[in-house]
Amino acid sequence: MGVVYYEMLNPNQSITGDRYPLQLMLLSRALKEKQPLYERRHDKVILKHGNARPHVAKPVKTYSETLKWEIPPHPPYSSDNYLSDPK
Repeated sequence: MGVVYYEMLNPNQSITGDRYPLQLMLLSRALKEKQPLYERRHDKVILKHGNARPHVAKPVKTYSETLKWEIPPHPPYSSDNYLSDPK
């Protein structure tokens, strides 16, 4: 599918729990505009990212549930998962 939506922030800006739902809304609009079958087929969107505070904030969870998008939990860090460990 390729890139559907992106936004460049100014150097002094950061993603916050209030700003991220707006980005989800803009992503949803871009999907509907660029992938017309998305809305008719009710395709599921799965967002995968880390545990950064904006991604797990309540407004983000609420809005992603409204869109019926899934944000799976990020597994906690474990040294067992460290790929370059030669053990």
